[in-house]
Amino acid sequence: MATEIKRSNWSRFCKRFTESNRYRIATVSVRRSGQGEQKIDDHHPFMGIALAKKGRLIDGIELFTAHPDPERLSEPAVSITQPVKVCVEEVPGGGSLLSVHSKDGTVARIELSGEADTARHRSFVEQLAYSYYERRGFAGGNDVGDWLAAESRVRAFEAQLTG
Repeated sequence: MATEIKRSNWSRFCKRFTESNRYRIATVSVRRSGQGEQKIDDHHPFMGIALAKKGRLIDGIELFTAHPDPERLSEPAVSITQPVKVCVEEVPGGGSLLSVHSKDGTVARIELSGEADTARHRSFVEQLAYSYYERRGFAGGNDVGDWLAAESRVRAFEAQLTG
């Protein structure tokens, strides 16, 4: 059974949900009014959810997954504007399902499976460091620098989602 999160608790819920579910495997889908469900992202580690605000008003909710492309690192997998309802439910087998409903009838869903796994964090940092290496034209000699830059960037992004 789904539990609806009160709008007044969305900010606190986003932070708690992000902290307790980061690096679980995520499947993100969107169903727009009058259309079928479309899978947006599949089997990437979950990074978090965040409120998009205009001043003090909530303008949207963004769902983030881990992408090792430095250009896409902080881009949401999906952004729902004018959210009206947020629900969460436990799925048999230990999974979780989060749904965000918008004023226009769009529903974004993120299904989380497995446990949060620190090995996924390490793998994500490793993939991002390799992306830096690729961008440098595969020039050797800076593997530690690439790793540290990737690790720093991932930690900053994690802090942004929970800060």
